[in-house]
Amino acid sequence: MQDFMVTSHRRAELYHWFTALLAAPLTEDDLREFDSYDMHAFLDSLATLDPLQDAAEAFRRQAGRVLELDKPLAELSEHYQRLFGTASLLDTASLAQPEDEAMILMSTLLHQHGTRLNDDDPLNACNQLEMMATLALAGAAADNETDRLALLDKQRELANQLLIDWLPPFASACRHKDPLGFYAAAAGLLLAMFSMDIHYLNNVAQ
Repeated sequence: MQDFMVTSHRRAELYHWFTALLAAPLTEDDLREFDSYDMHAFLDSLATLDPLQDAAEAFRRQAGRVLELDKPLAELSEHYQRLFGTASLLDTASLAQPEDEAMILMSTLLHQHGTRLNDDDPLNACNQLEMMATLALAGAAADNETDRLALLDKQRELANQLLIDWLPPFASACRHKDPLGFYAAAAGLLLAMFSMDIHYLNNVAQ
């Protein structure tokens, strides 16, 4: 049980991190974090996992390149708007049309658990990532096995019915539309993390 709680908190931390990275343009403080000891330690910890090593190092390289730009914040903001402004890639319906059952699932989860984001659209990628984090934390906090297993089932459903369909084309679209490379690297790391996580949910978690 202790291992499950530690893993759930770690999974939630990762989903929260990706939500924060994609939900809004980064700030000056965010940029400074990318060259901090904590950020390098965080990426080091990801790179120790074989499925994430290449993607974590690619993201580290791209973050370093951004910091070397003359006006990193302005250039990163411009690329953010290109990807996630009008016709946003965060609109998962533009990447994969969900089944009605999946839409009902996400809408119900939003109603039950809420979201910290301003946009409560069930097809917003960040809402889905944030919901994975919320469910993981709720599972870790559950005081009985029935509730814990039910919350794990919701995570499996959300991952298998929604995220698995739009995340690969999301990463591909970022790769093709982001010449700077920062968000392309972030999307690649997200996809690598999710691939490992869905394997955990489908084959390990119980």
